[in-house]
Amino acid sequence: VCAGTLNGLSVTGDAQHQYQTLHKMYNNCEIVMGNLEIVLIDHAQDLSFLQTIREVTGYILIAMNVFATLPLQNLRVIRGTQFYEEKFALFVLLNYNPNATHALRRLRLNQLTEILAGGVYIEKNAQLCHVDTVEWRDIMRDPRLEPVVGDNGKACAPCHESCGGHCWGPGPEDCQK
Repeated sequence: VCAGTLNGLSVTGDAQHQYQTLHKMYNNCEIVMGNLEIVLIDHAQDLSFLQTIREVTGYILIAMNVFATLPLQNLRVIRGTQFYEEKFALFVLLNYNPNATHALRRLRLNQLTEILAGGVYIEKNAQLCHVDTVEWRDIMRDPRLEPVVGDNGKACAPCHESCGGHCWGPGPEDCQK
């Protein structure tokens, strides 16, 4: 168990300092008590330490990063005890560098099956694929909320034929469960 953060988009220090703080907080962490905020991380950083995270009690904010893949493949539950912008449990925004080829291309949340409270906002991620194929209403517990997903990657590979059109990526192992 490790503590989360409540910084939003405000950051201290440069990208290297951001990464070191993230690594120190979440290395070998399985449950984030609070919010998981991943902001301003560059493309050269190894984020594999995040793959141990299985649950986040607050919200997840992924914004203004330029890494290609987010290794949260073991995340199962976002509890949503706190919201970003008062209603979102998963908020993914502006994860690309407009002057370069570096950008978030895959969320890889293959095990995510429950968002207990709060909505989903995934917009303006120029190269992020497959978020529009995920059936977010199957994951979100609150039926009154509409997922906000738009203006993301355009030239995306289709889901594997075994996925029935709902996937986190192009392979047969990426089907939405």
